[in-house]
Amino acid sequence: MTYSSFLKIESKAKYFVFLCFYFLIYPLCKLLYGRKRNWLICERGDDAQDNGFVFYKYLLEKHPEIKPVYLIKKDSSDYCKVKSLGKTVEFCSFKHLLMVIGYPVKISSQLFGYAPWIQLALYYRRNKTCDKHIFLQHGIIKNAHEGLYGDVCKSLNLFVCGAKPEYDFIFSTFHYGNNVPQYTGLARYDNLVDVHTKKQIIFMPTWRAKLSGLSEEEFVKSDFYRNWMELCQHNKLIEKCKEKGITIKFYLHYLLQQYSYLFKDNDVVKIILYGQETVQNLLKDSMLLITDFSSVFFDFAYMQKPVIYFQFDEDTFYDEHYTKGYFDYRENGFGPVYLEVNDLIRHILTYFDNDFLIEDTYLNRMNSFFEYRDQHNCDRIFNLIKK
Repeated sequence: MTYSSFLKIESKAKYFVFLCFYFLIYPLCKLLYGRKRNWLICERGDDAQDNGFVFYKYLLEKHPEIKPVYLIKKDSSDYCKVKSLGKTVEFCSFKHLLMVIGYPVKISSQLFGYAPWIQLALYYRRNKTCDKHIFLQHGIIKNAHEGLYGDVCKSLNLFVCGAKPEYDFIFSTFHYGNNVPQYTGLARYDNLVDVHTKKQIIFMPTWRAKLSGLSEEEFVKSDFYRNWMELCQHNKLIEKCKEKGITIKFYLHYLLQQYSYLFKDNDVVKIILYGQETVQNLLKDSMLLITDFSSVFFDFAYMQKPVIYFQFDEDTFYDEHYTKGYFDYRENGFGPVYLEVNDLIRHILTYFDNDFLIEDTYLNRMNSFFEYRDQHNCDRIFNLIKK
């Protein structure tokens, strides 16, 4: 028997043992926690900054008949913020396991993010249950993640979509039932109305699968590090920001935060570590977003603020990371695409002279992409869950 064959057998054995345990304690969990008003909510388990937390606050403020519980680790930088609002339970505790089996409504911004064990997440992906499984999403989907989000997710009851083109793509591609994907708008978009910016620019690249787990020496040799460091240290940009009194904040993706210390502050650029500021506040406070392929640009477009795409690895990104979906940056994007630092700098500097106004072409695209632009996204999500 090969080692890989042994691992497959071991994995199946663990899953079988888990199922035995699950069905053994299932009646007790339902007896303890099976009331309809019990709703379980989380994100990754160690944070409260996204759609899960926004929806949790909404329930506490607008629907006292619901008794939501938020799952979060006690050592999270967001724990006290959540604890001050309502009931929390330690993520991956035994009580969490009992609740997630017993609670009739389970809600997360990550796909089955409320499952404390991988075996439970697999069970929910493969099997229909009598409970409601709600996927709030982390950000608008633009790539073809069929293996992750496709019809293998048997038990999903609601797949929240943030825009009509995204809904059309998910409905036609992922083969859910007619009522599973719904265009409501993302919960956190309720906070993106009447936004007042500071004299600030945000650099926010997404992660790269091939960079995860690299040593310091390997990471600093990557094109990713070289290009973003060159941008952060560019003399023309730094001098212009000093002249105008503008700060640049640089925030690495959650999965690359371990490398933040390799990027150094200077007189203009400030490296933001995870937990220092929320992603939403960074976006709301900024006049201009520079990103690569990160879906955060949809939030910026929702606020009708200018975006520039810095895609130095355009040729390899989709080969090594994701499969391209319905969204084409040049045809559908909300700003220009640049492959070289110097070209990008020239366009950034034009915004300093026109008060960061968006070109009409990109403003029209933003307006047509979002049919809903209000503060009723949570209302629409809540009404669908109840119905």
